[in-house]
Amino acid sequence: MSGTWESQNKILPGVYLNIKTNEPLSITPGDRGTVLLLQEMSGGTDGEIYEASALEADWPEGITEADKLLTKEALKLAKTVLIYKLPESHTAAHVTAALEAAKTVFFNVLCYPYDGDSETANKAAIVAWIKAMREDEGRGCQAVLANQEADYEGIINVTQGIKMAGGSELTAAQVTAWVAGATAGASITTSNTGTKYVGAIDVEPRMSKTGMEAAVKAGQFVFKVDTSQNVTAVYDINSLTSTTVEKGKMFTKNRILRTLDNIRNDITTIYESSYIGKINNDANGRNLLKASLAEYFAELQNMAAVQNFDPADITVEAGVDSDAVVVTAFIQPVDSVEKIYITVNLS
Repeated sequence: MSGTWESQNKILPGVYLNIKTNEPLSITPGDRGTVLLLQEMSGGTDGEIYEASALEADWPEGITEADKLLTKEALKLAKTVLIYKLPESHTAAHVTAALEAAKTVFFNVLCYPYDGDSETANKAAIVAWIKAMREDEGRGCQAVLANQEADYEGIINVTQGIKMAGGSELTAAQVTAWVAGATAGASITTSNTGTKYVGAIDVEPRMSKTGMEAAVKAGQFVFKVDTSQNVTAVYDINSLTSTTVEKGKMFTKNRILRTLDNIRNDITTIYESSYIGKINNDANGRNLLKASLAEYFAELQNMAAVQNFDPADITVEAGVDSDAVVVTAFIQPVDSVEKIYITVNLS
């Protein structure tokens, strides 16, 4: 006789065989491309979230083309835009409600396209919320704001307007939608430095080289008109300027941050769904955790998101509590070539 077994209770002689895999549960690099846009609209229900992509949109009745403008700008590079409807003449309480709702949806980048004296407190609240999401909740996300010197890697600061073909102009606050779409839509292996703003013909105000250098030092995401007369992003950076030993210059680079945020989100997702409460905290269980991480980082290395990875760079040890493990991993994110120094010697 033969078959499988769960306990040693068989009556007849025979071979009862279970075949199981010792392969770790895979952690695969997660997808990107979602913007959460907090916007006033002339139609729809306050506090509702509507979804739009390049292929279809869930627009409510009463929406105008002006209402769709920022979503269209974001979708030039994003895959999906979630539009949270703010009421007209929204207040700080409405923004607080929007941020509370944002905790329940997945997004890569939040966009708040408003700038002015009445929005100063709202922007500050968003900065504090992003910090809490990243540092307390463990969510890898960013926000794009206009004229907000946050000095924080989770905030991208836009300070210029854009002139569009056809004569229309976008304010810095409106340009945050394109930057949010570009940031969400960029992969962990690409930078937005030099990315073309499709449909744009000029920048307002234009900056000299000295002006751009000062803006970059101040943590501003700025644009220029390049030698081909395209409007392009100067440098894919966030607002962090006060670097430290623990949070060095690499944290100012959005490509690096996308890699780190994806690692945070990917590992959290798979561990919560497939590991926590489901494996033993013994040598075999910890080895399974280590093997899954090694497989994941190897895949990131194949994608050119990290480099020089060695499985020996991962340790998984028992924690103080009987149900705890402590994981330490050393990784080296890959950056893009963005500064080229050339010397031409004449003979």
